[in-house]
Amino acid sequence: MGDNPPMKPADPDVLSVQVAGDTHEPDRLMLISRPHDGEVTVREWTSKEWNSEPSERRMDANVLYTVLEQASKERRRLSQELHRVRLWLDGGGS
Repeated sequence: MGDNPPMKPADPDVLSVQVAGDTHEPDRLMLISRPHDGEVTVREWTSKEWNSEPSERRMDANVLYTVLEQASKERRRLSQELHRVRLWLDGGGS
């Protein structure tokens, strides 16, 4: 995956997921908060803007899982196993 993303300190309330890009999308780094009422906060950088401020948005946890599952189906490398992501988005996991 492209250049190195910005280093962030480990935070037990954040799951870090890096998604390999393809010919149409850059690499992505997502810092995903623990879910609250079925939503997570996602802070995201792309390989086009590692040195910029991240975009930040609230997102339905199931929608985010679908996005990551689709990336996996497209054989794009994920830094976390989908099972671990599912546990995190369901409010478990660490």
